[in-house]
Amino acid sequence: MGEATSRTCTFRRDSRGFVHAVMKPGCEMALDDAKENVAAIYELAGRSRSLVLVDSRGVRWQSREARDYFTSENAAEATSAVALVVGSPISRVLGSFFLRFEKHRFPTALFDDEAKAIRWLLEHSNE
Repeated sequence: MGEATSRTCTFRRDSRGFVHAVMKPGCEMALDDAKENVAAIYELAGRSRSLVLVDSRGVRWQSREARDYFTSENAAEATSAVALVVGSPISRVLGSFFLRFEKHRFPTALFDDEAKAIRWLLEHSNE
């Protein structure tokens, strides 16, 4: 399985070894969406941990419960590192706040350039 779709996101397995998740424009993400997205990543990765590139530029809103789930033990079973691509200065501020004050079980970084995000992500492929 090389591709998947959820209510809020599309996923594809990249030939460089990571899962590329693109949030749908204007999506609003609740806890059930977060669970569905983590499950899709886990399945695409062959039921093991994977590097994940998340293009979050389409997200309009995300619940606190969804954010908590993305840093949970369940998410850590599917994820070895996450590079988040943001688009606006506001999303960068919110993302920075999230990274600073949430407990992360795997390396997570914020980028406004997808190429830099991919380079960072691939540096974590041997961890």
